[in-house]
Amino acid sequence: MAIKLIQYLRDAKTVSVVRSEMTELRVKTQHLIDALSGTETDVEGQYKGNAYRTYRSAVVATDHKYNATARWGVLQTGNIIDLRAAFIIARGIKLSVREKGVEAEKELKFAKTLLEFNDLDKEMVQEFAKEAEIEGKILMKIDIDKTPEIDKYKEFDHKMVSVRYVSWLDKRYKITADPEDYKKYEKASWDDGNKRQKGELKENQFVYKKFGGRINNPNLAQAKIYKCLTQIDGLDHALRDWREVDRLFGGPILYMKCETAEEVELAMEMFENKNFKLRKVLAGTGELGFVAFDVGGVNSFEKEILTLSKMISGTTGVSVQYLGFVELLKNRSTSDDLREMLSSATVKERTTWEGAYEELIEKAINMWNEAIYSQKSEGKKLNPSLIKVTIPVITKQHWENIKDVWLPSVMAGKISEQLYLEQLPGVDVDEEMERKEEREQSEFERIKKENADIKADQTNKPFGKSAIEEEEE
Repeated sequence: MAIKLIQYLRDAKTVSVVRSEMTELRVKTQHLIDALSGTETDVEGQYKGNAYRTYRSAVVATDHKYNATARWGVLQTGNIIDLRAAFIIARGIKLSVREKGVEAEKELKFAKTLLEFNDLDKEMVQEFAKEAEIEGKILMKIDIDKTPEIDKYKEFDHKMVSVRYVSWLDKRYKITADPEDYKKYEKASWDDGNKRQKGELKENQFVYKKFGGRINNPNLAQAKIYKCLTQIDGLDHALRDWREVDRLFGGPILYMKCETAEEVELAMEMFENKNFKLRKVLAGTGELGFVAFDVGGVNSFEKEILTLSKMISGTTGVSVQYLGFVELLKNRSTSDDLREMLSSATVKERTTWEGAYEELIEKAINMWNEAIYSQKSEGKKLNPSLIKVTIPVITKQHWENIKDVWLPSVMAGKISEQLYLEQLPGVDVDEEMERKEEREQSEFERIKKENADIKADQTNKPFGKSAIEEEEE
């Protein structure tokens, strides 16, 4: 009985496998018929214009592709995400005072220390941008933390606000917004049963920004790359198909032309299991040569690859040269224009990040005032609304504007030096203006001392001596 049961299960498994193979063959055959006949029958599971129709499927697919664990689209996804993050953040965050003439030395020092303490003045700012490109949104948790016992944190009582990234893939968090104001996020919470602990952050404990999707749905975000994940897969498929065709038909085949069937049979026996090498002497009645199959239709693969690359480039702003097709660039000016295109394609994300870090600094100052300065007067508390965040954009056009517009204007006295310095990337305007004042003060003191020495020399000269006597002395 046991033997019969085992045999039955084996037969059932065989039948299931055969049925599955027949179904797959039928689907492929139907698709081929539809393609040849020009019909557009949408077979379930085959050739969708968008294979990632939910936020969860898109972010999981992007995560797998970026971490090189997906079957398709690994190379293109990694390049696009890293390059967009680099262009969005550029050389990092620049802090300044929102209103000119307002004293904000303490607030600026706190903001710089906050960024330094959390490595947001170094690599973490790029890491946050990369994570936002993968998940389409960013959640940063803030809290008071202890600092190392060193002098630079002494002024802040060896305490500082810490910033921690919270991943949606890890926590599956949910954002609750004010029903009357979609942009006012009141709570961030997560609960994944027994695997992870419950968590909840109040409005003053987190900063949340999304980089795509509708404003009325705070939890549904969409990174730029989500819109072309299917095309990225298609590009990888086309590259692989092209390689398979080259592998099968790219090499020539040794062929011997024979007059009779007996010669054919003899020739096949001679070359069977032979490791034929060039420059080997042969003799016979047959005509020896190489033949190759006509694979002219393979050019369609190249056209498909180029078309998909252009579609991906247009969606993400990443030019085709960064996708590996440098031969498409006609000249250097075209390359510069494509870099300008990527810079323009990341303006929205850059503006969102500026708002995110301004909100981060504002909430950090409020948290600091409440935790450390709560017993002090309002005049000694830090003002959270004084700091402005900008992410300088460095492009060829920007430098040309500096050379052709800003520099001649400041040299002609039409604009102030401070306004000119604000156009230079990576320049701390306040520090540079202080250096200029110190140089001017030093030069003033030098001239004043020289004038005093000249006056003293004239006073000490004997009265009545001639110019010749003075010269001889």
